[in-house]
Amino acid sequence: MQITVRYWVVVGIGFVVVALAFFGWSYRAQAPSPAITASSTENSTPIATTTVVVGPFPINSADTIASWSFKGAYAGNETLIAQANADITHLTGLIGKGEYDDYDLYLGIGNDKGLLGDGKSAYDNYNRAIRIHPQKGLAFVNLGHLFDQFGAYRTAADAYAKATAVEPGVLEYHIQRLNYLTRQFPNDSARIASALTAVYKVFGDTAQILSIKAQWLTELKRYTDAISAWETVKMLSPGKDTTAIDAEIARLQAKQ
Repeated sequence: MQITVRYWVVVGIGFVVVALAFFGWSYRAQAPSPAITASSTENSTPIATTTVVVGPFPINSADTIASWSFKGAYAGNETLIAQANADITHLTGLIGKGEYDDYDLYLGIGNDKGLLGDGKSAYDNYNRAIRIHPQKGLAFVNLGHLFDQFGAYRTAADAYAKATAVEPGVLEYHIQRLNYLTRQFPNDSARIASALTAVYKVFGDTAQILSIKAQWLTELKRYTDAISAWETVKMLSPGKDTTAIDAEIARLQAKQ
């Protein structure tokens, strides 16, 4: 059988309190990655709040954004729209009070705005978060997702790259970046190789990253290289059920 997204990665999608969870083997997503929240990266090192002068994240000159508005995930659902607006009001009221990091509050507002299809407000709030913690990657990941929705694909790639540059020790950011690049720029081998080099430098070989690489190689019809990657995934997964990996290797061998 061909390995599916559901088999290889389980993503907990949350915009206020639910964490993005990565476990099992990660496999390339077939749709834009969801915006994620601060609770998604509990393994990252807390950074003290400090406001610095940082300009808005730049739009890549190769991209054109015809409209900042789009059909948000909550479009047509009045109950969810009301909940998002109530959450925005609540989070806005907490800004500057010191009870929560304003970085997290602005991310929450930005995520709500994205669910409502208000791209400009989402962008502005992610930038407000970046001005507070420019060395945290989460806001950049969410910008990547946002620009992907706009079709500003190079800007999205820039944002994912920035996330891994400022916090290279967070594996989830590398996974998000590679999922995006192998979906949107599958033929840009140099760009993908650069992203792979960045994650290998910090984590070495991991089953999550190699499974993304293997699927990408399969799409390029580089079956021998894909088989090699899956075999390494299997080696790095002791004690796990690797039946699906064996089936995928057999499928690829039949194509050689």
